[in-house]
Amino acid sequence: MAGLGDSFILPKPGQETEHLWVLVTHPEPTTSQAIRVNITTQRPRSDTTTLLNKGDHPFIQKPSVVLYADARHVDPRLLYQAVGVGQARVHATFDPRVLVQIQTGMTKSSFTPKKMKLAYLQAVEAGLAA
Repeated sequence: MAGLGDSFILPKPGQETEHLWVLVTHPEPTTSQAIRVNITTQRPRSDTTTLLNKGDHPFIQKPSVVLYADARHVDPRLLYQAVGVGQARVHATFDPRVLVQIQTGMTKSSFTPKKMKLAYLQAVEAGLAA
C-alpha cells in the first residue's frame, strides 16, 4: 500500500504528458483516500511556494515547482492498479526533508484549493501527515 512520501509517474487525467506525483498524507483509514500533489517544470507564472531542483528527487532534472492548484484526493490502491496495467510507474520515495517542504506549502500556497487545504489540515490533525 502506498503511503506518505511515495511518488508515481503518471499523466494528469485527460493528458498524455507524464508528471511526478507525491503523496503528502497517509491514506485515511475509513476512506483510503490520500492527498497527492503534482511536481511540474517551473515556468514564468508558476506558483513558487515550493521550489525543487535537481537532487531533491531522482526524477527532477530541472527547476520545478509543486502545483498546489492541482492537489487531489486519490485512493493509493488505484495508483497500484494503474501501475499494474502500465498506466503509471512507481518512483522513488521523497526524502523526508523535501517532503516537509512540500507539505508546508499545502497551507502556505494561495493556489491550494480551499477544500484541499481543509482536507490536508484535517489529515494533519488525524496524524496522517507525519
